[in-house]
Amino acid sequence: MLSKVKSLVSDLLNPLTGLIVKTGVKPNHLTFLGLLVGFFSAYLIASKELLLGGIFILVSGFFDMLDGALARNQILVSEFGGFLDSVFDRYVDVAIFIALGIYGVNWIYITLALSGALLVSYTRARAEKIIEKCDVGIAERGERLIIIFLGILAGYVEIAIIIVAILSHLTAIHRILHTRAALKH
Repeated sequence: MLSKVKSLVSDLLNPLTGLIVKTGVKPNHLTFLGLLVGFFSAYLIASKELLLGGIFILVSGFFDMLDGALARNQILVSEFGGFLDSVFDRYVDVAIFIALGIYGVNWIYITLALSGALLVSYTRARAEKIIEKCDVGIAERGERLIIIFLGILAGYVEIAIIIVAILSHLTAIHRILHTRAALKH
């Protein structure tokens, strides 16, 4: 869902990316910074600093948006950069879910949410080897991080993880059905 506003976000971040490129910072530098911030957010969550960890989840997500915007706006897009961004996103996802389990969220819910999150990414990657685009669904990474943050903010983190689990698996199934339909045409 949020991927539909990617060009709008890139346009909004364009002035910032113009400043960043002048410093010599490359998209992969921001990708790595997002990884470190994501790991730090996981550390905070596992250390029972849930709200601060949630804030750093958003900061990590901001770097994830910024690296892509910098690459697109400054014509620095590379296949390796896209690959690295995707892999680092998965590392952060895994770290955050494990941290939430350490924090005390039921491990069954963590397992269901984590497997769903990974399947959302996998179904897209695999589908886009046989069809042009497969970005359908309601629980891409941005949505999942926002749901987790809102759950932390509201004090309903376990419910947020259950919602992420359900929506992630529905998104993966949606992508399977979308790919099947695209291949029939």
